Amino acid sequence: MKKIILSISLVLIFSSTAMAGSTPMRFGVLPVLDTLPLQAAARDGLFEKHGLDVELVKFMSALERDTAMQAGQIDGYFGDLVATYLLISRNVPMRIALTSWRTTPGYPMFGFALSPENRNKDLAGVKGGKFGLSRSTVMEFLADKMTDSLGVERGHFEQVEIKKLPIRLQMLLTNQIDCALLPEPLLSLARLKGGATLATAENLDIPLTVLCLHEKYFANSGRDYLRFVAAYEEAVARIRENPEAYRSLMAETGRIPKPLVADFPIYPYPMADLPSAAELAEVQDWMLAKGLLKTRVPDTVALSPIAP
Repeated sequence: MKKIILSISLVLIFSSTAMAGSTPMRFGVLPVLDTLPLQAAARDGLFEKHGLDVELVKFMSALERDTAMQAGQIDGYFGDLVATYLLISRNVPMRIALTSWRTTPGYPMFGFALSPENRNKDLAGVKGGKFGLSRSTVMEFLADKMTDSLGVERGHFEQVEIKKLPIRLQMLLTNQIDCALLPEPLLSLARLKGGATLATAENLDIPLTVLCLHEKYFANSGRDYLRFVAAYEEAVARIRENPEAYRSLMAETGRIPKPLVADFPIYPYPMADLPSAAELAEVQDWMLAKGLLKTRVPDTVALSPIAP
């Protein structure tokens, strides 16, 4: 019995010592599909394996997340390039660590959803219709990109500001608006409830979301940043190798409605990479034109100084 107690004590001592030597990190996430590799890394103990003590801090809105990042309450976050540039322009010491999702054919993370009354209409049929989105965000950037790709003028729809996604979906399903930009799984839910999909962003080939870290994690030759990347890539590899093992985690953390869980696709998340200079310039050009940025943010300020 004494030997068993001693063995347990040693395990606890070594575990607490290892944790004490790990780099702490509070990382902000939203309840969306793009964060599955982060959730997998946390659940599977991959951050600890690579020497990090990561706490995923859940936020219900991008505004809450951005406020926490600006106040120094979190050390990094999952977000988008528009929000990231806004924070960096406000002197928040952070950098883009990697791209978490890039538009991928066959996996439509965002799309234009049609209301039940308009489900059988084409692009011409909804011209001038009320289109729900949130302005001055990545949603508006994406809406403009998709409109351009469809070959119509950006004034094709009458834009209606509806920031909260549940309200946007409800207004669509009750035919108060004709069309809306929705992320998955709400896009699939709209179809299930009688709507339809007009177009998706899957073929645009752009980085939709990114992971960002405080500048301190890039010190010491990027030791902690590279640890973070290693844990993240291992999580991505595990999801690719055995996607069904992560279905319940995806359903829980991505808030997938029960009727959709069984058949909802598990996305092929990309390995760690950074957005290109041209992709970053396109986002900044759009933000400057919209008056969201006053001056351009150099890539040397916004990007990780170390390749992942």
